[in-house]
Amino acid sequence: MTFDVVVIGAGAVGSSVAFQMAEAGLKVAVVDRTFPGAGTSRATQAGIGVYAKKPRPNLALNMKGAELYPQLVARLGQDVELGMDGVLNVALSDEDLQKMRAFVAKQHETPGYKADMLTGDEARAREPALSREVVGAAFCPLDGSVNSLLYVQALARGVMRQGGEVLAWTEVLGIQSVGKQAWSVTTSGGKLEAAWVVNCAGVDARRIGRMIGIDVPIDPNRGHVLVTEAVPPLITRRISGPTLIRQTVHGSFLLGQSEEMVGEDRRMSLAVLAAQAVVARQILPGLAQVKVIRSFVGFRPWPPDGMPILGEVPGAAGFLNAVGHSGITWSPAVGKLLTELVTTGTPSMSLAPYSLTRFPGWDAGQSAKQPESS
Repeated sequence: MTFDVVVIGAGAVGSSVAFQMAEAGLKVAVVDRTFPGAGTSRATQAGIGVYAKKPRPNLALNMKGAELYPQLVARLGQDVELGMDGVLNVALSDEDLQKMRAFVAKQHETPGYKADMLTGDEARAREPALSREVVGAAFCPLDGSVNSLLYVQALARGVMRQGGEVLAWTEVLGIQSVGKQAWSVTTSGGKLEAAWVVNCAGVDARRIGRMIGIDVPIDPNRGHVLVTEAVPPLITRRISGPTLIRQTVHGSFLLGQSEEMVGEDRRMSLAVLAAQAVVARQILPGLAQVKVIRSFVGFRPWPPDGMPILGEVPGAAGFLNAVGHSGITWSPAVGKLLTELVTTGTPSMSLAPYSLTRFPGWDAGQSAKQPESS
């Protein structure tokens, strides 16, 4: 089968890229070894996070992603539980509050960034359920949240409505250059030919990159999340700080903020879960009466410097990367930017800061071109 674009990976990033390219009139196939949203997009709190992003290029990209969310969701025509209610980042000590003030001041160097410092009482005026231990907070109105499964599924349906194909349960086995900007992607379901290939494979991005002789330095970063029973609303927006607290529209809480570089070890740590529960209750005492019903771990696609890897690979015309942590947040922007790159040659925001070439040894392998078995 022949397409204009083959997108590898049907998570938040790959599905956004595929949908926006299909909207632009391109013939698109998105390939996933399981199903849309089954990877990182499923095992996440699905926050749309701007407040804490750094350094500056990364902050600007995430701001653009958050800004574009309402427009993109409106085009999908489906409720994905999008809420752009901001985030309240809390401090439990004067030392942490002082660091927060300095951080927010630095963030304001990026045009368009917004965050207001609040006293503890001002924070409790916004969220009365906060404990007296909260000594201050920063409120960033740019943040939000979404139901990531509904979001990805809506994007996948949108791809099909635009005439594209979503190839679930299809493994990519190899990628070959077969001419000037011409690629052959060997899958478990047959060969796909395209002028453009987009690597949106998340934690599997390194394996995909090796198929054309490049190193895409993405490693899995494990995070734990606790899920509670549904209860009446205690908070109106996400709470961040020593841990993350989000109450969904259905009343259940998602709790936790942990980062561990342990490979793809899916075992949960009771110590990590317990520590997150303790600090969550310290911030929100009402959680003491709420039952935890399950927990899970997920893997963030983690680049060495925390910034996504985006754009065309030098010497491999038509091969693009779009991988990295916080894809939920920046997926609307990257879908738009890569569509502009493919259709006009010039994205409206420079992708240069996110180039793979910033990492030494990215091209250490041979350039290409034999299929690689999984």
